[in-house]
Amino acid sequence: MRTRYYFRVDANDRIGIGHMMRCFSIAKALRQKGCEATFFVADRTSARLAAEHGYGYVCLNSDYDHLDVEADMLIEIMRERGVDNLLVDSYFVTESYLKKIRTVANVVYMDDINKFIYPCDLLIDYNIYAEELDYERRYREAGLSTKFALGLSYMPLREEYLQIRRHPHEGLRMFITTGATDSYDVLGHLLEAMTAQHLEQDIAITGVIGQYNHNRDSLLQRFGGNSRIHLIDPQSTLSELIAQSDFAVTAGGTTVYELCAGGLPSVMVTLADNQMRAAREFDRRGIIPYAGDVRTNQEQTIESVIRHIRRLSEDAGLREQTSAKMRTVVDGRGAERIAQLLLDNAK
Repeated sequence: MRTRYYFRVDANDRIGIGHMMRCFSIAKALRQKGCEATFFVADRTSARLAAEHGYGYVCLNSDYDHLDVEADMLIEIMRERGVDNLLVDSYFVTESYLKKIRTVANVVYMDDINKFIYPCDLLIDYNIYAEELDYERRYREAGLSTKFALGLSYMPLREEYLQIRRHPHEGLRMFITTGATDSYDVLGHLLEAMTAQHLEQDIAITGVIGQYNHNRDSLLQRFGGNSRIHLIDPQSTLSELIAQSDFAVTAGGTTVYELCAGGLPSVMVTLADNQMRAAREFDRRGIIPYAGDVRTNQEQTIESVIRHIRRLSEDAGLREQTSAKMRTVVDGRGAERIAQLLLDNAK
């Protein structure tokens, strides 16, 4: 069994923390199997996050969005450390970058945008639509013998989302999470719309201010005096909020799957291209309604969010039915399955 596995992943105020968080889930599952993890990161921001979660790191002092520039340096470090296996999780990979890294190590790639044919040994795509993307045919036609781990069985959830038990409480409670950055100030605009319609009088609202949200001071100034709105800093996990709430509003991304595991009825908006296909598929399957993309029509999207909030707040039966359907999406063993695949396919 391998004693150490390596990851190449970043987090910051532009790309958020989702990539690193899912890698931490896999790293924890590896640790439980006797294999430690080390993270190659571009800068000190990502290094601090790795250290906070108890993992070793190597800071490359590179540009997270220009990976080709770091390739030769990374290869040299990998050779010095005897790195044979590397999981890469970044939207900024190029074909040439992966080809270079693959000359010295077995490469696993976490894909959720299907941008091009990724030259790798194992490709993981846990999206709800992953099995519809015809990976096998396309990669074989490209001359690659890549293995695949596709679909919801490989969603790398953290353990705390598997043990959520709803807390009884008086009245209705909801929370809003708009990602680590929220560069469109969705939280602020949504709270403005809700207070304009006095929805907070019937629903206690918790707003999660993302780790890299530059509107924090403005949000606290505008809504901090409202006793029915509770603004909080980012949480290490949303599991407790899920347990205490009746429904939620969420941006697309990993959080959507965490909400499904907790069975919390939700409404989804998108803030990035890579969130849109999953959002539409969740909506099509009747699991989570998709209110729209805030980048193209924020006002209309927020109006749609409020309509869905009203439906959920007024219909307990709908909340129960939606919760049951959401819990069927993921079984919570994705990180364990990925960890075993990494070890089985390691050099």
